[in-house]
Amino acid sequence: MAGFKDERGSIGRSSEGDELTRAVREGVRPEGMKERLRLAADKLTGNVPMGIDAPNKSLRKTIGGAAELLHLIKYGFLGLFMSLAGAMFLYVGVSGKLNLTILALGAGMLLLGIWGLKSAYRAGRNLRSISKA
Repeated sequence: MAGFKDERGSIGRSSEGDELTRAVREGVRPEGMKERLRLAADKLTGNVPMGIDAPNKSLRKTIGGAAELLHLIKYGFLGLFMSLAGAMFLYVGVSGKLNLTILALGAGMLLLGIWGLKSAYRAGRNLRSISKA
């Protein structure tokens, strides 16, 4: 949650889950237009889960949990598939005669798969924090 701040300033990585749990319990109420735009930008980038500004706690947990579960499934499958396909393309590109096109394609797929798995891990961590709230 890079852009999400509380009264003390910016959030450290160690307290990120606790801050998300507190935000789901208490909710976020932006006062000014600048804060509303920052919250909208944080939602679009994935730094704050969807539904964090819902009126009651159960609705915030339901919307936020469903959105994070969807991200976990989507990026988890994408990351797993792309990592395996990228590793296979790298193997094919290196084995036998060196083929740089297939090798570059495999490296790109592997990097995309690692990014997907990293995003799925972050969504899973956020889902655990929302479940604790």
